[in-house]
Amino acid sequence: MTPSDLNTLIRERYNAVNDNFFSDAFIYNGLYQAQQQLALECNLIEKSYTTTSVAGQREYSYPSTAQSIRRLEYKGVKVLPVDLIQDPKTSLTEPTGTPGWYAIWGQEYVLFPTPSVSGDQIKVFTFDMPSKVSVTSVLDVPAKYHLALVDYVMYTMFAKEQNDRMAQFHLGLWQQSVSRIKRERAKALHSDQFACVMDEAYIPSHPWVVY
Repeated sequence: MTPSDLNTLIRERYNAVNDNFFSDAFIYNGLYQAQQQLALECNLIEKSYTTTSVAGQREYSYPSTAQSIRRLEYKGVKVLPVDLIQDPKTSLTEPTGTPGWYAIWGQEYVLFPTPSVSGDQIKVFTFDMPSKVSVTSVLDVPAKYHLALVDYVMYTMFAKEQNDRMAQFHLGLWQQSVSRIKRERAKALHSDQFACVMDEAYIPSHPWVVY
């Protein structure tokens, strides 16, 4: 559904089709806030970004809209996450080679070893935060969850009207939706019957250590 579709639906349910008390901006901001909560609690917005390596450069900007990195690939091969304390560098760039590990620091990810060539593809899979919502937006959360946003917006509308009973009713429905979506996301992320899950804490942190 589009933001305009949801705006119409919300107004019809609230019986506020021609009510100027609730502006379109108020409703679109409510949709944005609901998506923010789903993004933070359910890791619901999945995106990927690509950049290219620069020889001798080990630090790369973290995607600005990302709240966390799910996976990072260098030339199509998974790069493992480690702690920055495990950085094996012996100078500003050494050692160099094909990166197999990365660490997060601030708004950047640091590759080790440092890329030795330019032009290799780096692909980052992220859980993102939503964009602001307007009448022309495409909502960031998957379409099957759009109706769940309605109860959050209606909760804010009843709260603005100081109708505590109805505000709590829609807040309860919203919280139920968040809990359901959390369960669905957890199941989706772990339901591959052919997957072999390994705790990355037990994977060797870098190739310069002999285990």
